[in-house]
Amino acid sequence: MEVSNLDPNIIILFRIVLATALAFIPGIERELTGKFAGLRTHILVSLGACVFTILSIYGFKMHIAVDVIGTNDPARIAAQVITGIGFIGAGTVMRHGTSVLGITTAATLWICAAIGMSCGCGEYMTAILASLVTLVVLILIRRLEKNFLSKRKIFYTLFEVTVCASLDECEKIQEIFETNFHKIFKFNKKLLNSNELRFNGVISTKKSIKDINDIFRQVNNIESIEIREYYE
Repeated sequence: MEVSNLDPNIIILFRIVLATALAFIPGIERELTGKFAGLRTHILVSLGACVFTILSIYGFKMHIAVDVIGTNDPARIAAQVITGIGFIGAGTVMRHGTSVLGITTAATLWICAAIGMSCGCGEYMTAILASLVTLVVLILIRRLEKNFLSKRKIFYTLFEVTVCASLDECEKIQEIFETNFHKIFKFNKKLLNSNELRFNGVISTKKSIKDINDIFRQVNNIESIEIREYYE
């Protein structure tokens, strides 16, 4: 899309307005779904990326002096935009237990920076297509995940299990750990006295705390069982 015949100031204004308008598309979706970074954040990221790209192209002209050869590198500031947006994106990522939230929002901020840079350097069709594809991914792919993929996912939770039992039940308890749980981490045994052992392990399973407790209740001579959700 060529607008090179227009006044340069109008071109710059058009790029800024387009960057703002296109950021509205992913931004409104994030706002309506109640994410950490909403409409204003996405618009400002796109707008800032656009302005920095315009500055890198028009704001730093090469000055030619006698016997001095200089270079004008507009990509230098643009490269720093890509790096800098990571700090904003990182602020939207939060960890809650074993779950990580906000990665998709961080990715939309990243793509908004790309949209703004595309507008800033005059790649209007690229910016428009990127905005539309982003909207498709946020809405249609989310429905695919919710209605199709989530039903086929197996969600595992980490639990720390501590079992105190007699030495006679040592092999049986170890066999329970090995056969009933998806993965075992940090498993260890400790001799408490001459006839009692403590088993401690972090397990990955889709079973509930009640199910885990029922599995170990099959074993005789268990002194105590402690089960708690484990957060690394």
